[in-house]
Amino acid sequence: MKRWQFVLTTLVILFAPPFLVTVAIQGLFWLLYRLFDSVSLPTWFGIRGFAVTIVGMHILISTVLMGLLVRRRKRAEQQQFLLTAMSVPLAMPFLAIGSLSLLWKLLYRLSLPNIQFALELPAFLYEWLLSDMTRYVTISLAALILTSAALIWLAVRERRRIWRRGHLYVLLIALAAVLAFPFVMRYQPAVEAASGVEMHMVERPGLLQGAVKGCQVGAEVSGCLYEPLGWADAQTLVYRKWCGGHYTEEGWYPNSPGDPLAYHLATDAVAPFLGDPSALSCDTRSPAVCVAPALAERAYFPPLHYLPGHFEDPIVSPDGRWVAFTARHVYGPEDLLVISKGGNADD
Repeated sequence: MKRWQFVLTTLVILFAPPFLVTVAIQGLFWLLYRLFDSVSLPTWFGIRGFAVTIVGMHILISTVLMGLLVRRRKRAEQQQFLLTAMSVPLAMPFLAIGSLSLLWKLLYRLSLPNIQFALELPAFLYEWLLSDMTRYVTISLAALILTSAALIWLAVRERRRIWRRGHLYVLLIALAAVLAFPFVMRYQPAVEAASGVEMHMVERPGLLQGAVKGCQVGAEVSGCLYEPLGWADAQTLVYRKWCGGHYTEEGWYPNSPGDPLAYHLATDAVAPFLGDPSALSCDTRSPAVCVAPALAERAYFPPLHYLPGHFEDPIVSPDGRWVAFTARHVYGPEDLLVISKGGNADD
């Protein structure tokens, strides 16, 4: 096999399996639906099964095919390629989400819906995998450990010839994708303040949590719900969170609320609220009056320019300078925000 053929075959083995598996599973369910007329993906498989199958089959197919490709090479070189074949599938979610999103936008402009959907589904499944902190940390650590081990092994064995090895650059790209992902996938709130308006985000996510919440937007995972309870004073908002909710046959089950928390505007700090919730100031207003005028206009969300969260009534601070409200992404997580009323809070 010529060198260019070997390189091309290696790249196909490393990066093509998740798309081929996705098409195969879609074809299987289409066939089952045609035969039985009642088969649906959520009933038989679910998003969890689909996503885990994609990653598992990617590792299995890449490892087996890579083993067959390099079976005649030296044992040490075989082990290097096999380690690469296990590393790349674990790094693939971090590499694919951004690149597939850009390609999806290009196909949208070119009006190619079939190819667009074929690329959108793997990205959606990868975002679902990374939409939970435990899964995110597990997958990223496994990818970092395997990729680093492969790079170290390659450096020790090849030394000065390492720069001639093509899979070095594949491993470096995989490693860079995992490390850069939290910086690229920074979370953006569901709304944007208008010019001259000050906005605070309660519980602003950190670097990793922001990446996870950003994936929740793409995977349409709702996360926790925020319930503003009222203002303890002009600078302290009291709220509680409803986490662990899920859909049942009867509809949405929100689970149980957490303990009240206090958010301090001056410091952006959150602490347990130890006061009496019944003594809070709870002056609710219409979103169209106190929230919509302070937001940047969005043509696809008229007339409020945003989608209110589950607890949608805004609450005005006792001095009338701030408004607390919830806003959500279309099917994704929601935010608890505090915005200055009628312009900058210092005016």
